[in-house]
Amino acid sequence: MSKQPNSLNLTPAQLKVMASSMRLAILQHLEAEGEATTKELATQLERPATALYHHLDQLVRHGLIRVAGQRETERRPEAVYALVSRQLSSSKAVRTPSGRKALIEVASRVLASSLRAFSAAVAQAAARLEGPGRHVAIRHLVFRADRQRLMQINEWIDSLENMATSSSADGEGMLLTIVMAPRAMPGHRPVRRRTQGD
Repeated sequence: MSKQPNSLNLTPAQLKVMASSMRLAILQHLEAEGEATTKELATQLERPATALYHHLDQLVRHGLIRVAGQRETERRPEAVYALVSRQLSSSKAVRTPSGRKALIEVASRVLASSLRAFSAAVAQAAARLEGPGRHVAIRHLVFRADRQRLMQINEWIDSLENMATSSSADGEGMLLTIVMAPRAMPGHRPVRRRTQGD
């Protein structure tokens, strides 16, 4: 979640609210589609609308989504939800212990969601696993990186994020998850730094 122009600087409380599989699914759908009503979200996520009300309320209350308008229906107007921002920055939230803990919880949910999507895609006969048009892939790379190489890697990550947030409405919906961390060395225990906050 790198910082972009007009990005939303998340608080630890907002990060914690995102640590829910259903709320992440709602956020992902709104990121891909732009706007949706509760009924549309329920259809897409294959859940009853009543199961979404609490999650939508929490996302609105914590400033992650907003009511962008209303859509007339045969029965009554329905609220239309949209993201507050497509760029989310956790840079301030992770300065506190609670923010870092919440980030770990969010990362766990994101990885679980990505694994489910990957498994479902691979199981399909139409999955494209090879060639320039492949849309299913996994890579696990272990290597050494000096400061210059790390800077280059981060530029690539930022470039991918910029491409994703400026994508067109056409084409195939894609999910790309990137995780980067220092490799834990056998017998090495990371030093826990004291941080101010909370």
